[in-house]
Amino acid sequence: MARDLLERDAASADLLRQAEDRLAMPLWRLMLKGPEAELQATENAQPAILFHSVALLGLLSARGLRPSLVAGHSMGEFAGLVAAEALDPLDALATVRARGEAMSAAAPKASGMVAVLGLPDSVVEQACAASGGLVVVANYNAPGQVVISGSDAGLSAVGPQLESAGAKRLVRLPVSGAFHSPLMANAAQVFAAAWGKIPLGALQRPQVFNADAQVHQDPAEVRRLMVGQLTGPVRWTQSIQRLQQLGADTYIEVGPRRTLTGLVKKILPGAVVHNVEDLTSMNTLLENIHV
Repeated sequence: MARDLLERDAASADLLRQAEDRLAMPLWRLMLKGPEAELQATENAQPAILFHSVALLGLLSARGLRPSLVAGHSMGEFAGLVAAEALDPLDALATVRARGEAMSAAAPKASGMVAVLGLPDSVVEQACAASGGLVVVANYNAPGQVVISGSDAGLSAVGPQLESAGAKRLVRLPVSGAFHSPLMANAAQVFAAAWGKIPLGALQRPQVFNADAQVHQDPAEVRRLMVGQLTGPVRWTQSIQRLQQLGADTYIEVGPRRTLTGLVKKILPGAVVHNVEDLTSMNTLLENIHV
């Protein structure tokens, strides 16, 4: 992960050294050598992914490319706060390290998440409502692509209902708990204590938040939203639609992989989308976009 940044860009390598000192964790080893299972642990994956994103954001900003509007998916909202110039990159890394540790420690056993493919949001919502609170919608990722979260018993119970309703596939996700559900209430409480100690300034550009797909710029309100995110759904479909309403016409995903690029294409089939995940894709973007 981020190998070309760390080996070819001095600023990124320096940021990682600072991050390792701040977090007291071997990010360099984890990102370049693994082992993969250790890297994928929630408390390690979150700072590794965020480092990748904020390093690229720094390079893009240094080259004159800054966003007019911002949004992030789940943990990516902290990268969004960096892009909005409200959160220092090192503070953001410390924040998601604390977030990941809280989520890992509090994740209830016998719980998880399932992607539901091929059903309208309303049908999935009805199945969750009928579960008596055992299962909730966790992610509205794109039309026909919703993630549900809850106890194993609840997920097993709603599965046949969703299949009978016409779901094309139900895919159990490789996560350690029922994230973005009320089962993460303890994690939210622990995270809130750590998050409250991190400096957060006023947002310098509009950011659309997952909680309600609306723009929020008051730091106190943003703090509350970021804690509530752990127990509430990621409204990504609605967030992208809101960005479009605000005038966005080009969407640039910054960070590892291209998952969000694909989701935006499903939400807005005619949108202009780019992804920046390494130096090569960054340079390609800069060559093809006016800065």
